[in-house]
Amino acid sequence: EGYGINQVDENGYLNADTLPLKDNYILMMGSSHAEGLQVMQKDSMVSLLNQMIDPTSRTVYNLGTAGYTLPLIVQGFQAGLEEFPHASAVMIEISQLTFSADELTQALNQTKYDPASIGQALMQSLDTGWKTRNRILEYVPLISLLRQQFDSMNLSMKDAFGIRDFLKAQKAGAAESDSAQDAASAEAAAAKETAAFTSALNQAFALLRAEYDGPIILLYHAGVGIQPDGTYVVTRDMRYYDAYVAACEKNGIVFVDPGDAFLRAYEADYSVPYGFSNTTLLTGHLNRVGHRIVAEEFYKAWLNVQQEEKN
Repeated sequence: EGYGINQVDENGYLNADTLPLKDNYILMMGSSHAEGLQVMQKDSMVSLLNQMIDPTSRTVYNLGTAGYTLPLIVQGFQAGLEEFPHASAVMIEISQLTFSADELTQALNQTKYDPASIGQALMQSLDTGWKTRNRILEYVPLISLLRQQFDSMNLSMKDAFGIRDFLKAQKAGAAESDSAQDAASAEAAAAKETAAFTSALNQAFALLRAEYDGPIILLYHAGVGIQPDGTYVVTRDMRYYDAYVAACEKNGIVFVDPGDAFLRAYEADYSVPYGFSNTTLLTGHLNRVGHRIVAEEFYKAWLNVQQEEKN
C-alpha cells in the first residue's frame, strides 16, 4: 500500500535524525496513520509539522505505532511521558471512536515504564545471531515485505461464491421477524452502553490530564466516501462523537476534526486523503494529501494553543 522510504531511530520509532531534536519537543502519539510508512518520510504528518513549526530542528517526535487505537494510547501514555519526559505538548492521532467501555476501563491500568524495554537496551541485549538476522533484514527489506504479504494472505473459502452475502441475508431475515418486540429492549441496552462508554471516556481523559498538565491535542480523522449521486461525504462515526467533544472540553483537551478540510480539498481539485495508485481509492491509510491536511489542522490547533497561552 503506497510507497515510502523511512528511517527508524535508535529508539525504534520512525524519526529522521537529519536535524537535532529540540529540548522542548512535542510528542505525536497515534496509529499506523501517524507512523506513516505508506508515504515518503518527508511527506508524513510529523515531517510536515516539523517544517511548519521550525524547519531548523525537529520539534515533533513521532511515537506512532501500527495498531495503536485510543485504549492502547491511554494505556501507554504514562510510560511514554516517562521515556520522553521533556515534552512541551502531546498530539494524539486517532481514526476510530467506537470501543467498548471495558476496553477503555482496562486501559486505565497503565503500562509501567521499563528502561530495559527501550529500543537501545533491546538492541544491546540481542545475541550475535539475532543481530546478524536484523542486519540482513535491514539491508534486504524485501524479505520483510514478502513475509508481511504472506502473513496477510487470506486463503479461507468462507466468503467465496457469495456464501457470506447469503448467510447475512438469512440472518437479516430472521432478525427482521423479531425486530418489533426487541426494539424497546435494544434501545434501553444502547442507552446503558452509551452511558457506560461516556463515563469510561471521561475517566480516561481525566487520567491523561492528571498525568500531564501541558497542551493535549486530539485529532480524529474520519473516512470519506462518494455517494451514488456523486456527492463526496465525510463518514464520521457519530455514535460517540459528541461524547468525545464534551469529554475533551471537560478535561482541557483540544479536539480537532479535519473532515471539513477533507471536503475543501475535494472541492478545490478532487483530491482525496485516502488511497494510493496501487490500492483502492478512498480506502486504507492516509496518502500524501491526507498527511498534509492532517498536519495543517494539527498546526492550526497548535497556533491557537500558543495564542491562548499568551493571552
